[in-house]
Amino acid sequence: MRFDQRPSLDRVVKSPSRGGQARDRNPKPEKPASKRASGAMWIILAMVLFTLAYGGILLVKIQQEREILITEAERSQANAAGYLAERVTARIAEARYALAFAAADLRDAAPDAVEGLARARLAAIGGSELVADIALLLPGGQVIADGTPVDGLRDIAGAALDAPSGLTSDVSGNAAYLVLAVPAPLGDGTVGAFVARLSTETALPDWGDDRVVALADAGGGMLAIRPRMPSARAGTQLAERFGLQPGYIDALAEGGGGATSDARFGEERVTFAVAPITGTELRVYALGAMRINQNAWYRTISFYGLMFIAPIFVALGLCALVFMQMGRLRSTRQQLEDNEQRFRVAIEGARCGVWDWNPEADTVFVTDSLARILGLDAAIECSGQQFLQLFSKPDRERLRAAMRGAPAGAEVDHEVLAARSPVWLQMRGRILPGGEANHTRIVGVAIDVTERKGAQARVAAAESRLRAALESMSESFVLWDSRQRLVLWNRKFRDLFDFAEGMLKPGMSYEAVEQAAARAIKTVHGGTEGKAAYEIELSNGRWLHYSDRPTADGGLVSVGADITDLKHHEAALTENEAQLRKTVDDVKRSQARIADLAKKYEEEKIRAEEANRSKSEFLANMSHELRTPLNAINGFSEIMMQEMFGPLGDDRYVGYMKDILSSGRHLLELINDILDMSKIEAGKMQLQPEPTDASELVEQSIRIVRGRAEEKRLQLRADVSDLPEIEVDPRAFKQVMINLVSNAVKFTPEGGRVTIRGFLSGLGVAFQVSDTGIGIAKDDLPRLGRPFEQIESQHSKSFQGSGLGLALSKSLIELHGGTLSIESTLGEGTTVSIVLPISQDQPIPRDAIRKVTGGSDADIDGDDVSAEADVDTHAPLGLSAGLQSDDGFDADDEFVDSETPARFAAGE
Repeated sequence: MRFDQRPSLDRVVKSPSRGGQARDRNPKPEKPASKRASGAMWIILAMVLFTLAYGGILLVKIQQEREILITEAERSQANAAGYLAERVTARIAEARYALAFAAADLRDAAPDAVEGLARARLAAIGGSELVADIALLLPGGQVIADGTPVDGLRDIAGAALDAPSGLTSDVSGNAAYLVLAVPAPLGDGTVGAFVARLSTETALPDWGDDRVVALADAGGGMLAIRPRMPSARAGTQLAERFGLQPGYIDALAEGGGGATSDARFGEERVTFAVAPITGTELRVYALGAMRINQNAWYRTISFYGLMFIAPIFVALGLCALVFMQMGRLRSTRQQLEDNEQRFRVAIEGARCGVWDWNPEADTVFVTDSLARILGLDAAIECSGQQFLQLFSKPDRERLRAAMRGAPAGAEVDHEVLAARSPVWLQMRGRILPGGEANHTRIVGVAIDVTERKGAQARVAAAESRLRAALESMSESFVLWDSRQRLVLWNRKFRDLFDFAEGMLKPGMSYEAVEQAAARAIKTVHGGTEGKAAYEIELSNGRWLHYSDRPTADGGLVSVGADITDLKHHEAALTENEAQLRKTVDDVKRSQARIADLAKKYEEEKIRAEEANRSKSEFLANMSHELRTPLNAINGFSEIMMQEMFGPLGDDRYVGYMKDILSSGRHLLELINDILDMSKIEAGKMQLQPEPTDASELVEQSIRIVRGRAEEKRLQLRADVSDLPEIEVDPRAFKQVMINLVSNAVKFTPEGGRVTIRGFLSGLGVAFQVSDTGIGIAKDDLPRLGRPFEQIESQHSKSFQGSGLGLALSKSLIELHGGTLSIESTLGEGTTVSIVLPISQDQPIPRDAIRKVTGGSDADIDGDDVSAEADVDTHAPLGLSAGLQSDDGFDADDEFVDSETPARFAAGE
């Protein structure tokens, strides 16, 4: 492509030397390709239409050939049906002739010999496989039969004799027969009749292949079918079964028989043929798959297929040639467009442009991309002087001299600075001979090298900074090129290896430098082949850690770090290592002793747990053993104190009885508490929760202790109204409330106040028992809640107790899934809070107790339980406190009541 034509620069440029008139430097050629494509499409369309018409004709011919083959198959099926009909006719004729011969014998026989002769003939004919039953009907109603006569035989014979052919059909149940009757004149002038029932199954022959044959009466009812089918019943209308109309079958039979391919046997299309039986109204049906001549059909298909495929291949070949030619044309045009597009994108993306200088006319053409780089709006064609004005003054003369020397064979290659913008351009060009009018032109490109010039400056600055950085490094640094020649080093390297000033020069080999440095090296450690790092001990006593690492271009970087101090530390560490090993050995011996002690502790712990379990079992057993005599002691003490059988005689005895009763009750309560705690610790305490009115239980508990509160003139207040039912064990809940309220009454001085409050919380139902009693010191709170734990103080020494009440209450509350906490201030009072879930399916988390009750002094959980000073707070319940169901009493029954003396008096 000649540059002066410039087909890729579709621009309109203005030439100042030609009056500024615009001219199109890239005229657009005509494009006849669309017309050619349209012609090709018409040709292809004509080919397609011809192929379709030709194929349609061949299909019609194939259909005609198939109809001929189907007609031949139907004719073959009709012949088969006719053959079967002749076979059935022959068998019926054989039976008819036998009956006729028998009738002829009877005509000449004497009257007294008729019966004997008839029976002989009946036996002979009845032995045939075709004959099912045979009999001779005589005048007067006498019947001579070969075997048992058939019911209704005379009626059947009458129907047969009335038929022109002397033959009729008889369908009985699922069996069908042909009834044949022949008149039999007798010697006495009377006329009898031979009647035979013929088996339709025997009369109808089996074709032997996959065809179905059937014997039908005049109405189309089935008399026999082969092969036998369990679902086919005698008398079934075969026309409906084969998907045909009865009238159509009659039409085929009336013409002497015929066939059709429109019948169906199940879902399969088959060929149906019918043939009448001569001299009767019976018919034979033949049904089978369409048996066309497959060889002839395959030859026909192959012949017409070849006739169709050959033109198709020719048409496809022509279409392929047309499309290949069109594809080549499109590919060529696309390549031209792609080349032009790539040229434009490359020129614009590379920040360069094309210039064309005609030395003869001294004109320069500048492309659009170069014009934009030089600060112009569009491509121009200007004089050489105007073109030079676009560059800086120092570059104009150099560029002019280069242009003048170009015709002598020199290439133009100069870097110039644009005048209108800070852009550096590299002008490169050469001679292009043979232009318009055979004029020589100089054509070249101008490449924007502004970034390269800046990069060069930055590289120079970077090199300066790099050298300064290398000189400031505390490590030695050496750079080698891919040929192991010295490129760059710093002062540290020269000083460490004692190189003289000017001894190192760029380009020295690695071996030469290594040899020169050997005099400063004492020993090299770890410098085996394949290792990139090693240690060097210098002659002056210093140590270096040296490493060689390859660069991306195949060179090598050697860096050496001064590790003298590190080596000194290593020596110190080595010295301390022996001491550390000794310490480790001591620690291991200590660990062995600790493990031995831990094993002994575990054994002692197991023995302690066994002892505790034995203690619990002993207490439980002893509690049961002691409670029985205590019940008697308490009962008889109460009887004697009430003087049921008379006065005791001395008031001191009454006092003694009161002490005995009080001590017995106290001892029984203690035993019951011990028994309950033992059951809880053993995990045998079983609650019986049920929906319960908690308010009522609280009121009952208050009534029990109200007497003691009144004796001490205490204000006993309760606010437990409007509470929902909660799921608790009534006995256990009542026992807890009595414990807490009794505790408050016991440790509250006269004139004090005890308050019981119940309310709903976010987690369930909360109850608080508050008093203005002696209180508990904060340091003593963690000790409470443990079995038999009591706080000894000057305030609590006057109150007796076992130390089990609060521990038992805490355990019962936790069995309900609730929580118990306490707040107390010494000398001011105590508040005990319990929170119970409404349902046992939703236990209360222990970490939520403070949110409900506001407890802060102590929460009862695990071994850290807080309570008041004396936790034995059972109310005086007589002998009922703590009784379980296995004691023979209900939990709410009071053993000692108003009837107790009477029961003891009666000896109960």
